[in-house]
Amino acid sequence: MSKIRMGLVGAAALGTTVFVLPAGSTQAQPAQAAVCRGETIKIDGGKLEYGECSQNGMREVKGTLNDTKGNGRCVYAKVVFKPSGETRDYKDCGGEVTKITTGWEKASDAEVTLR
Repeated sequence: MSKIRMGLVGAAALGTTVFVLPAGSTQAQPAQAAVCRGETIKIDGGKLEYGECSQNGMREVKGTLNDTKGNGRCVYAKVVFKPSGETRDYKDCGGEVTKITTGWEKASDAEVTLR
């Protein structure tokens, strides 16, 4: 009996599942996990809490924008993806907290500001 066949027979006797890949076959590499970091930016009258994630050359920003004074003056957040310059603008004028989600963009960095 060949060595491969003997190995399969032995594995079957133990109730073990055996997978045989042809020589030269390749397996797909698992996707790289997203790397995220959280930040909080505070100014007089506003707060922005967000997470910036990167994965495989893409970036995404998600978070909440909050007008903390509720005095009728809005606060504004801006996300600029680098190097493309793709921009997302958000504002909150009190009441419900504004949720921000940029979606994934091809970028090496994201610049996030609050005013």
